[in-house]
Amino acid sequence: MDEHSFQFQLNETPPFFKSLAYGLQWVMVAIPNIIVFAGLGSAALQLEPAAQISFSQRLLLVTGLMTLIQSLKGHRFPILEGPSSALTLTFIILAPEGLATIEGGMIIGALLLMAIGAFRWFKWLSVLFTPNVIGVILILVAMTILPFLIPMLIGATKTFPYGELGVWGSSLLIILFVSFLSNWLRGFLQTTAMLAGIILGLLLFLAQGRISLTLLSEASWFALPSPLFGQSPSFSLSSILSFLVTYLAVMINTVGSIQGVSEMVTREGLESRIHRGIAFTGLSGIASALFGVMGTVSYAISPGVILVSRVASRYVLTVSGAIMIFSAFVPKLWAFFTAIPASVIASVLFVALASQLMAGMNTMMTGKRRMERREYFTVGIPILLGSLVSILPKPFLHLFPNSIASFVGNGLVVGILFSLLFEHLLFRPKREKQ
Repeated sequence: MDEHSFQFQLNETPPFFKSLAYGLQWVMVAIPNIIVFAGLGSAALQLEPAAQISFSQRLLLVTGLMTLIQSLKGHRFPILEGPSSALTLTFIILAPEGLATIEGGMIIGALLLMAIGAFRWFKWLSVLFTPNVIGVILILVAMTILPFLIPMLIGATKTFPYGELGVWGSSLLIILFVSFLSNWLRGFLQTTAMLAGIILGLLLFLAQGRISLTLLSEASWFALPSPLFGQSPSFSLSSILSFLVTYLAVMINTVGSIQGVSEMVTREGLESRIHRGIAFTGLSGIASALFGVMGTVSYAISPGVILVSRVASRYVLTVSGAIMIFSAFVPKLWAFFTAIPASVIASVLFVALASQLMAGMNTMMTGKRRMERREYFTVGIPILLGSLVSILPKPFLHLFPNSIASFVGNGLVVGILFSLLFEHLLFRPKREKQ
């Protein structure tokens, strides 16, 4: 897009009230993701309702803080930060080992990203992440999180261990509704499809008498998250290895988002912006570990929001981050969101993962008419292996040493490692003769 078609350019500051309006628009895009990922993290840690509110507050606080910092000091682009689906998956897998173990692994993985950004190593690592490897990562995030979504989608609980038909029917209805809106709505309205799905789910479960708003009436209007911080981190080999690999996937996501926005705004100083963005994504991991939540990443949806609003000012994201930080101290708001049933959260995320799965396929097919024979193995086997690992019985994983059990049971990590092995070693393409 011609930069002159924007109402406000990259380094221009809109008037206060316009900045506030544009910033609120970005917050509306961010909130559904916060709700969904906070719900998944809380469920994985088996938190009580009051603790779920605190978890949601802390996650929004980190999201707002990193959106603000990235816009001012990081990549300095109008890009929304938000919880990473890859990091959330590893968070969920490691949850049985406790929050302290998750925090320890996250810190080490985040330090790796900070080093890559600070020492400008990405230009050397980028050759490893071919379209096939990136496609496998995108597809595996969608496939390996499914085993955790299934009980939520069907309403499986201690009371109903095999689920409930009413919950499953409601989940299907929400999936169809969000899919329909995502396909047919245009412009900014398209970005509200997830929020609309959450509202529909609330109405459906309110009608069934499945939602309690007792906690909402008890919550205060303004308070610090309690607890404000996570736990003292502990370090295990399994957690460290899992987050080291996962953060490499997060790095690719960050770079893709930065490059996408640069095509619309400016490519000036792109390499420096990429390395700063990577380093500050690592800093986000440190902050997330400190607050006991999953780490953030730059969202690839950002170019779409820029095109719709025709505002490319990075300072609008600064305002958006500030609004999110303020909202994090409103417990009553998050008490309302905490009342959302798990099946609603899973249904909305299901549609987003379907889009991610197809984005992975599209990435692999860029510039191709068909798959090569070697790609049947470099792509097919890592995807199947990662998916297989995600549904292995837990007693089987207990056969491995405790120090690596969670690592070998992480389908995303296993799939990424095999994808790199096959793509660059076992099935490396032969160079054409000159």
